[in-house]
Amino acid sequence: MRIRTVLVFLCLATFSTAGTAQIRNYQLGFTAGVNYSSLQSDLFTTSSGRLAPVIGCSFAVGLGDYLELNQEIILGFKGAQARAVYFRPEERPDEQTYAYHYNTFETGLFAGFQPTKDFPLRLQAGGFFGANFNTLNRSQRELMVADYDNINHAIRAVDLNDAFGGVDFGPAIGISAGEGRFRANARVYLGARNLYKQIDFVAAGPRIRTNSLRLTLTYYLQ
Repeated sequence: MRIRTVLVFLCLATFSTAGTAQIRNYQLGFTAGVNYSSLQSDLFTTSSGRLAPVIGCSFAVGLGDYLELNQEIILGFKGAQARAVYFRPEERPDEQTYAYHYNTFETGLFAGFQPTKDFPLRLQAGGFFGANFNTLNRSQRELMVADYDNINHAIRAVDLNDAFGGVDFGPAIGISAGEGRFRANARVYLGARNLYKQIDFVAAGPRIRTNSLRLTLTYYLQ
């Protein structure tokens, strides 16, 4: 949590500095790429993340020679494969996986700083806000998480589905390289919201948080 707080303060400081700069140019373009997402929780362990495409648009405003504001709006596909088990009488639990896959409409706002005018590489810091929705299968009610050894302390994997329909937000950092019409971006997104709280009528304590690594290419129209 301290790392997230530091990133937020750095971002706010950069935006404050940018507010005194002069707008040099603005660009509107289309963005596409891939996103590798995962989940962190004390209710389950992930066996693998989810690699999926992202598409959207990007708007960039140049503030002098060294500063830039960049907003992206994307449709993405996130989630992970969670480890789950099927309890059998008088036998060892059968190891399986449960797919917590969901989709998101997401906007991100980033401040970019270019250390040198002669090399078009920008260090970016900012944040994102996403509205998540899912169509998760509720028929696999025999798969359990939370406790992989004792069914009395385990919970059904499907009971966590509602965590992935709601909002998510947090800081993001990365780099952007290129000038003119093309721009390549690499960013890390750290979800700060506990998605577990989006489930109705549950006890407080457990957590589910997101993280993503995203690689995109933007083509600007001007």
